[in-house]
Amino acid sequence: MTNQIKVAVNCPSCGKSLMNSEIQIDNLPSIGIDAKVGGKTGKIYLSQIYGSYNKQFEGVEDIPETIVDFICPECREPLPIQKVCNCNAPVAALNLEIGGMVNFCTRNGCSHHSVEFNDLNDALLLCQSQDETQYM
Repeated sequence: MTNQIKVAVNCPSCGKSLMNSEIQIDNLPSIGIDAKVGGKTGKIYLSQIYGSYNKQFEGVEDIPETIVDFICPECREPLPIQKVCNCNAPVAALNLEIGGMVNFCTRNGCSHHSVEFNDLNDALLLCQSQDETQYM
């Protein structure tokens, strides 16, 4: 992947980090979230690289097209739903550690996701934090 943007995220309810250094996805710490899929509860680990759809399931099945209920592993609150995707599934949100939020569709296999910032300076800070050339 070129031009990788790594996103570190927190729970919108309790503010705790959802980054998991023990489970690596795309050779980086994953985003670990409790999930309810088909009546079973387990974990889903997502890639922290924006645009990567790599993930790992633990205790739940990888059922294509299923709508997943995501829950913070710390405070046990469901992730907030921001809107409805074009596929008619709820879109959940996570807070970025550097301002803004990541929105993603809860339908397993849907590729809809977005990053939103209330302050353009936060977007610049995120880019600068990952600029290896130091020219930004």
